[in-house]
Amino acid sequence: MPEDYPRYASQGDAALLVYLGRGIDPDLNQRVRDLAAALSAQPIAGVREVLAAYRCLQVQFDPLAIHPDQVRVWIGEHLAKLPHASAGGGRVVEVPVVYGGEHGPDLDFVASRAGITPAEVIARHSAPDYLCYVVGFSPAFPFLGGMDPGLACPRLESPRPALPVGAVGIGGAQTGLYTLGGPGGWRIIGRTPLLVYDPRRHPAGLIQAGDRVLFRPAQADEFPELPDSAGHLPAGGRPVLEVLQPGVFSTVQDAGRWGYQFQGVPVSGALDQSALATANLLLGNPMQAAALELTLVGPRLKAVAAIKAALTGADLGALLDGQPVSRDRVIALQPGQVLSFNGPPKGARAILALEGGVWGPIMMGSRSVYPLGRLGEPLKKGQVLLAGPAPPGRGEKTLPAHLLPAEEKEVEIRVLPGPNLDFFSEAGLRAFYASAYELTQGSDRRGMLLSGPGIPLNPDMPDSILSEPNAPGVIQVPSGGQPIIQLREQTVGGYAKIATVISADLGVLARLLPGSRIRFRETTLEQALAEARALAHDLARLGEPS
Repeated sequence: MPEDYPRYASQGDAALLVYLGRGIDPDLNQRVRDLAAALSAQPIAGVREVLAAYRCLQVQFDPLAIHPDQVRVWIGEHLAKLPHASAGGGRVVEVPVVYGGEHGPDLDFVASRAGITPAEVIARHSAPDYLCYVVGFSPAFPFLGGMDPGLACPRLESPRPALPVGAVGIGGAQTGLYTLGGPGGWRIIGRTPLLVYDPRRHPAGLIQAGDRVLFRPAQADEFPELPDSAGHLPAGGRPVLEVLQPGVFSTVQDAGRWGYQFQGVPVSGALDQSALATANLLLGNPMQAAALELTLVGPRLKAVAAIKAALTGADLGALLDGQPVSRDRVIALQPGQVLSFNGPPKGARAILALEGGVWGPIMMGSRSVYPLGRLGEPLKKGQVLLAGPAPPGRGEKTLPAHLLPAEEKEVEIRVLPGPNLDFFSEAGLRAFYASAYELTQGSDRRGMLLSGPGIPLNPDMPDSILSEPNAPGVIQVPSGGQPIIQLREQTVGGYAKIATVISADLGVLARLLPGSRIRFRETTLEQALAEARALAHDLARLGEPS
């Protein structure tokens, strides 16, 4: 191992990165994966997940259960005992690819940049035996090493919002494929008709880290349809609400799913976890219980049985039978009553919890809907929502004033710097902390796209990093200089990260409307942990019996 490694870097207050070396190297990657396997085989309390990448691994943890310094010691103990190993053979997976044309819009660009013909790009791209170094970014997306260096291309300055299923691309010195499409910043040179990811399979992805991948040029007239949304609805739910109108984007979310990021399946869950917890605690539910996350324009819901509910988060203009209804307290709905939202919204997202929790299908250990991964769908007209068994009766609760969310047009968000500070110039760091950034219309549950003064990268560094794990709240800066705050639906990314939003402020981000302005303020790890502990204390008091 090089003398200056291992190198540790905090990724906010709930994740830690450990780098074992530089570059794309099979033996280095084998060591990273071996360490990840050793840590996963002997977890300690508070650790949520371990995710290996090219040259580093990430440990995500509960900062209320374990201190980052303890995580570092635990990693170091396992690293000291790790035997040296060389990269093994791995399985071989053949992937047919239709190159160029409508399926490879960037093939000519790659050829021009390399100074060769498109046919030569195809020949060189399909020649190697690629090693899958990591799976991430989106479900089953394989990051593959071993590409001809003459084909290396910079990522797009801004990601494309929607790629087709199976798009094959080049990002820097890496190649890979977008198994379910979605947004992406790589140069697309082709498309595979192979359905690489299907949540109905186990494992869901055909390609795993350590596998060998062979691309084979092919001709295809048909490409696979998206797999059906997965999910098993357990018995025990009771019908409570009929969906008259679904709203803009209303989904079932809970505390999220853990243990699947190695397949590229993100945590998901409610973006405003504090609003989820408070809504559930008002009703006597476990604070991780599934609820509805409502976005911008809420649904119209008709009660088909008596049910208690609680609204928290942003004010979307809730009405019960046409009369305004208060947030942050228990609402009793009788059969036939209609809960609706007339707006205009004063914030982006609200949580509607039901007594007993929303009884949605369980998908990979969670009820959280993740449409890109074909794990459930948003609400549909005519759907009947189920609730779980009602919890024991308890006295009515209301939120204390300091827990009520503020609705502001400009907010200050606290961040911890890094972990890729060497990629930014001094001017870039000054611009980041001195400027206000506007939240754009293109933002969604994957990430918040910001617009404002550009953040210059260090001219001595490349315009992207070797892809590594992300955590909720990391702030990436593409070469175009406009920051992107990643939320709960991405696992791995290749843009340099200037800072990470602290856990206590993630709920604030979830409520912001497009057009809101954000300023970033640097804080310390201990201050971030203190804020997390204070919020947990408030929630614990709210959950106490009346």
